[in-house]
Amino acid sequence: MPPAESSNKSGKRKKPLSCAECRRLKLKCELVFPCNHCVKRGLASICPEGELVNGSRRTKILASTEDLHKRIAALEEALKVATSSRHPLLEDSLYANRKEVKNRSPPPQSTTSTSQASPDTLPSVSHLTLGENPHTSRYYGAASSVYFSKHYLPPSSQAHSSSPAGSPMQYDFASPSDFTDLFPPYSQIPRLDMKQIISNFLPPPEIAVPIAEIYYQTFGWFTNIVQRHVWDEYLFPHIYRDPSAIEPGPVKPQWLALSLLILATGALMDLLRPPYNDLARNCFNGARACLLLDSSHSMTYVQCIFLYGLYLMNGGTDTSGGDTFWPLLRMGMAICEAIGLHRDGSHWNLHTALERRIVFWEIHGMDVLQSVALGRGQCINDSSIDVEIPISNQSDLNGFHAKTYELTKIWSKINERQVRVKPWIYNEVYEIDQLIIKFQDDLPYHLSPVVPPSPDDLTNPARHKEAFQRNMLLLFINEARLTLHRGWFIRTLKESPIEPLSSPLKQSYLSCLEACRAIVSLVRNMIVLQGQLIHRRWHFFFHLFGACVCLAAAVIRAPTSSLARTVLAELENGVALFKMTEREEFVTVERLRDKAVRAIQRSGSTTPIHEGENEDLDLLGAGTTLTRTTPNVPDGDGDGDGHGHGRAANKVLPLQEIPLIDQVGLDTSGNGLDMDFNTMSTIVSVIFS
Repeated sequence: MPPAESSNKSGKRKKPLSCAECRRLKLKCELVFPCNHCVKRGLASICPEGELVNGSRRTKILASTEDLHKRIAALEEALKVATSSRHPLLEDSLYANRKEVKNRSPPPQSTTSTSQASPDTLPSVSHLTLGENPHTSRYYGAASSVYFSKHYLPPSSQAHSSSPAGSPMQYDFASPSDFTDLFPPYSQIPRLDMKQIISNFLPPPEIAVPIAEIYYQTFGWFTNIVQRHVWDEYLFPHIYRDPSAIEPGPVKPQWLALSLLILATGALMDLLRPPYNDLARNCFNGARACLLLDSSHSMTYVQCIFLYGLYLMNGGTDTSGGDTFWPLLRMGMAICEAIGLHRDGSHWNLHTALERRIVFWEIHGMDVLQSVALGRGQCINDSSIDVEIPISNQSDLNGFHAKTYELTKIWSKINERQVRVKPWIYNEVYEIDQLIIKFQDDLPYHLSPVVPPSPDDLTNPARHKEAFQRNMLLLFINEARLTLHRGWFIRTLKESPIEPLSSPLKQSYLSCLEACRAIVSLVRNMIVLQGQLIHRRWHFFFHLFGACVCLAAAVIRAPTSSLARTVLAELENGVALFKMTEREEFVTVERLRDKAVRAIQRSGSTTPIHEGENEDLDLLGAGTTLTRTTPNVPDGDGDGDGHGHGRAANKVLPLQEIPLIDQVGLDTSGNGLDMDFNTMSTIVSVIFS
């Protein structure tokens, strides 16, 4: 017995308590080999018995010469990416066996993949359009799909008229052909004095008051560029010459321009007037005339540029006004730098520090969002900005605007990686995604996705505004996730068409689909909340279109996926929204839906699924492309841009033909309708008629 007992003790002593590396580093080992410590350090191949034995104990001993060749090749590729010019160490003459080294590289894991990128990187993509006609050359980076969905459109006689109704024909304010006709100091419009501008373009106060109210009801919940108290206490009394005005004296041209732009954008949303009505155009042209008299750099001038954007992106039958507005937005951001708006006013103890912060974050946010949408770089780098985010001010009691400013910082990180030439690294995607998740988790309850929908969102004005803001903020959050993951989503579909969930990039695939599902649900909510006004707003359908294209691509490219039928059902919901609102984009999304249905039907047969077409991937901007336009393309697209690669146009309907919203209801979860929305839609018709 004693010898056997001694043998047992000896056996226990031989059982390893940890791997060799953990013992060397005095770390607690999980006894599951390879252990986590070795995996994190890239030493899984030597765990549990192997140990680093070189002098410095910091360099990994490669298992074989083949591993060494692979390592050298990888370092060479990294050196190519990191250096802008050809590095001396990359000369071919230094590597007689370069071909042999390359031949050692393992073949791609998927024979269907066309991507040669590293598993951890994503190259930049872009789209360039060149044309002989003026205004037809455009560059888009990794931009949203909707920008490539339209061809050139003929000019619309309804969108613009040569002279505002009721104003003398002697003033020629014809539709501008590009941005150089839109804004001083480039504009060629007639130069009028203030007396002529006021008499011909300023509506009487009994019209201005309700139109301004419409502006603050339809745009005030979305942007804080001109606070309500500024209109009530400064602008209105000043331009209508109230003797008790805070700013007495002659009417200031820039103040009048700002007031006219508020009225112009408000008139666009007046349901008692037709879309793109004469009052809106009249006020817009009056603002242009005012700014021709005073184009000096000021905070008011920046506010005018911002409102120009709102008008251009909502004031034409074609919604490519964002691209027309792009050069003016660049000018606005340059003025911000010129007058120091990008630096916090507290440095100089300015009493206008709060107002400066609000104006800067509003136009900077627009710049970042437009830059992401167009695939171009934002104007002012984050490292140059120290403006504090205004929190808990009187015009933002529920914190919506402050949260959108915080989200702008995350959008900036996405844009910086979107436009750079150096490829994306997947770890960067993960880090930004975590920021988005944390941002949403930290939202106050009234702005979070956990708030259930309620009929009070339609009947209670305070709840109505809050519902607008909540859904818009959540829409921006999910659009950020969609933009962040879209490139990796496309790559997953290319490399793992049988089952994307088996891909190492499956998290981006799932994140993209979840963002699309949420966007469909949120746009449904906004349609209910907007009622008939939905026909005069483009940005909800801009986001919805991109989501529908992603959903369609997921089914067309991976019809055998376990999620294909679920994704198709979500796509059907998005297509139904386009059909119900009679949007022109319906033709495109319906065609993609039909292709998705055919793909599932043929998934079990030998018939080719993709039919040699790549419309879904082309719309997603899956590669670098060049398009050349022909000289006989009509010059003009209805918004003064002369270019049709913009957001898809919406069909202009007579007011009596606009359908009531009776097929959708508010839905925060996206899991379907969960209350009696027939009653709700009846309320919608009363509120918005």
